[in-house]
Amino acid sequence: MLMTESLAPASMAPDPSPGQGTPGGRGAARARRGGLLAAGALAALAAGACGGKVVVDGFAPEGAGGAGAASSATSSSAGSSASGSGTGGDVGEGGAPPIAPLVEEDFGEVSFGVPVGVELPPGTLGFTAIAELPTSPSTFDVIGIERIVGPGGRLHAAEYSIPGTMAFFYNHGIGTAAVPQTGTDAAVPFVPGMYWITLGDGGTGVAPGSARLKVWRRQTLDGRFHGGRIDINAFIAGDAISEAYLESALRTAYHGFVGLRIGQITFHHLGPEWEYVDEGAVPILLEQTAGAPGRPALNVVAVSEFGGDIALASGVTPSVPAVAVQHGTHLSGIVVSLFGEPTADTVILRHELGHLAGLFHTTEFEPDFGDPLDDTLRCDDVSLLESCPDYDNIMFPTGGDFSGTMTLQQATVVQASTFYRGIVEEGGGAADPLPADPGTPARRAPPPPGADAPGPAPGRGAWAATLPPRVATLLAGHFCGQSAATGTDFFALLGAAGGAELDPLLAVGRDPAAPVQVRARALAAAGRAAAAAHAAAPVARAVAELQALAADPRQPRRARLGAIQGIASASPAAARALAARLTADPDGVVERMAARAAR
Repeated sequence: MLMTESLAPASMAPDPSPGQGTPGGRGAARARRGGLLAAGALAALAAGACGGKVVVDGFAPEGAGGAGAASSATSSSAGSSASGSGTGGDVGEGGAPPIAPLVEEDFGEVSFGVPVGVELPPGTLGFTAIAELPTSPSTFDVIGIERIVGPGGRLHAAEYSIPGTMAFFYNHGIGTAAVPQTGTDAAVPFVPGMYWITLGDGGTGVAPGSARLKVWRRQTLDGRFHGGRIDINAFIAGDAISEAYLESALRTAYHGFVGLRIGQITFHHLGPEWEYVDEGAVPILLEQTAGAPGRPALNVVAVSEFGGDIALASGVTPSVPAVAVQHGTHLSGIVVSLFGEPTADTVILRHELGHLAGLFHTTEFEPDFGDPLDDTLRCDDVSLLESCPDYDNIMFPTGGDFSGTMTLQQATVVQASTFYRGIVEEGGGAADPLPADPGTPARRAPPPPGADAPGPAPGRGAWAATLPPRVATLLAGHFCGQSAATGTDFFALLGAAGGAELDPLLAVGRDPAAPVQVRARALAAAGRAAAAAHAAAPVARAVAELQALAADPRQPRRARLGAIQGIASASPAAARALAARLTADPDGVVERMAARAAR
């Protein structure tokens, strides 16, 4: 029986197997053209998933497999010491795990369009499939997970997506997908059995026809979540933020998140050329995480400013899910531009980690799209913002009301993901980190310059009195790079909400009592409003005020950067003059951003 292109109940189709045919779509067509050869290949892959030698941290347990050559290699994050490591404290408080919490199966090179069978045993919480081209990470050819079919023929992913979501399970050089990511999967214990994974090139026809497939499964002794530790590699671009503030923000955001605790935090410093990134630079920026310690580990890269199509974003995650078990790939972490305001920054960090772990926005700015979970609410018109029923959820596209609410299914998706060192039994200890991946690439040279839950949102002060309520909400909230990547323009949202008037924006931008991110966004938008006025007097007045704010070293850095963006939009000539004026400014970030805006 051929599968339909929708998520089907388990009773609708039998298990795909070499003897019964394969899931439908392009993979099935290739299998039919290949005849017995395709069936034989599937049988060999299925045997490889179930048999062979299992290797755990370089040790082959007695009786773990047959005498023949293994067709998949397995490694784990299980530790041999009860003490563990890291600054998070008693990592090994309950002793080393008796089984590996995180297990990798490497299937080597597999052909596009041919389903690969992987057996998921009882005790599994979830798994993440990673497809990677041999030339990764530097390649920008497209690779991804075309389909995932589970026991009973249930379709977990189809055509590189999940219907009704903005999911794209393909990317540049590396692609990912995970189970669970839907409500049906997250609402019940993980269903063990044979899963079939099909790779493809996203329909581009550019990639070579095969890619390396790895499957990482999260497991415990009883199939229940028992906690774990998050190790973090914190990368700071230039002078984007201080180590002290970033460490405090990370601990506030992630300690206690879905029942996890902080492990090791390791700091790394990147050059000032990475302080500003646009959508084209983000993949290359994430390549700079190559060689980072720890697996699994969350890479968090802090920059000063986003530009291009992701201008005014406060966080970017390259894929849903992204990657925490390999460093140096185009999906290896999250990138943030923090506000320096703890409550807002907690929301940014948790929201982006939610994406990395496999969560979508509860409601998208694109009409009729949202997450596929059953216990989250969805808004009929996301532009209503505070009136939306999901506005309190951490995965609302603007971060919502900053209360950080999550549902049980959202927590289940996060707990089944790969970014933490797990505990496999009640009272047990977290696993030690995996050894470094021998295939971890070296860093590429940069391109040429070109507390446990967040508190309520900061109160609206006098700064908001002259603005329409939804404009104030947008200025104060989190703008997610996932929304920007799918075509949502922050300035268009602001204008549609009534935020295109020059004078109110300038008034908020100069108000020292307004939150710094509000001031920055208002000043950037004021430049757009001045340019749209098409009259010399408003442009000249706006440019003069923006120049004064940008050149004033007493102003907060982020407000100055917003003024620089505004000037660049209002008058390129004024931007060049400002750059010359700010040469040797005491804040090197401001000087560099002004020079970039003048180009």
